[in-house]
Amino acid sequence: MSSAYFFRLVIMSGQLMQLTQLGITTMMFVVILVQEIYGKSKTIKHNFKYPVFLIFVGVFLSMVAAQSFHNQDFVLTFWAQSFMYYYLFYFFLHIISPDIRDLEKILLALGIGYAILYLVQYSIYPTTILDVRFDVDRGTIRIFIPGSTFMGFALFMSLDRFYKSNKIRYILFAFLFIPVYILTGTRYSISITFLVVIASLLFSKIIRSRYVIYFLFVISVIPVYLIFQDIFNAFVDLTRDQSENFESDIRIRAATFFLTEFFPNTLAYLFGNGQDHMRSLYGIHVNIYKITQGFYQSDVGFIGEFSKFGLFFATGAIWLLLKALRAPLKSEYAYIKYRLLVFILVLPVGSTFTNPASIATLCIIMYIIDKNIHELKQESIYDKLKEDKKVC
Repeated sequence: MSSAYFFRLVIMSGQLMQLTQLGITTMMFVVILVQEIYGKSKTIKHNFKYPVFLIFVGVFLSMVAAQSFHNQDFVLTFWAQSFMYYYLFYFFLHIISPDIRDLEKILLALGIGYAILYLVQYSIYPTTILDVRFDVDRGTIRIFIPGSTFMGFALFMSLDRFYKSNKIRYILFAFLFIPVYILTGTRYSISITFLVVIASLLFSKIIRSRYVIYFLFVISVIPVYLIFQDIFNAFVDLTRDQSENFESDIRIRAATFFLTEFFPNTLAYLFGNGQDHMRSLYGIHVNIYKITQGFYQSDVGFIGEFSKFGLFFATGAIWLLLKALRAPLKSEYAYIKYRLLVFILVLPVGSTFTNPASIATLCIIMYIIDKNIHELKQESIYDKLKEDKKVC
């Protein structure tokens, strides 16, 4: 919950939420340290420890870079990028060793809670209960609530459970989540979500006829379009305007800027530039880029993350994704592959590796994969022993 800023209720100040984040990560660090020094219990293999280690190398080297290249105090950078310390959650999970089913229930509950909170806030606007960004454009009220990654996880888990069990409650959960994606008014997010949902249906093998799949897809698109016609028409108009003047697209110009002019020297490509803070000149300069030119690092996804934390971080992040995609999984965890596919597809525009809630979700995914690999090895050993007994 702390990774999503407690969904940023208006009664909580931004500083209090950041203190909470730092407090939670400090607690995890202490538990991990005590376990390393005094712990006697042996945990299962950490298959992702080296990619996560590289990410941490990038994070801490970027503090040095912020000090050296931008004169931002080391301590200030340490505070500003406290959200990155949520990668400790991966090691913390291995210590407390929760059951996978319990984690799934928690994530499902968080996804449902997020969707309900979003719909409530949407319905009572302009009254606000959340300290978040509101945009009134594209034919809708766009609300940016931290924690959508939990809902994404819950969506694909619910769909996968429905495919395998045919229990109605799981498809009802999915019908709760999908309208929230549409109401966000984000074309990229909507397109990717529906694309991966279709992919999950295709690979579920429940429906074997591709013509039936096409028919169901067309039937489902029609009512969705009719309900949200104004929003979709606004998307079409915006896309037409941007395609006519592609080079002036703000994202293209921002990506070019953060890959070239933003770096003060070649060494910064290796070390990064660090997370900016408004109490330094570096933070003020970054804010000026936002105000005067509309350049946001968060708008250019992985490029923006790379501009902060450099090559070590980028290498660790890509390595993490590749290892997760190649990992063997039992059929009951197939939804993880679909969630990872979404993470990959949103790389150009989303903060996959630096958003606190996304980091928490990635850590849970890595832990589930580790547990799954361990269980597969144990089953393999057991099967081999059975075969040896039969031979004897």
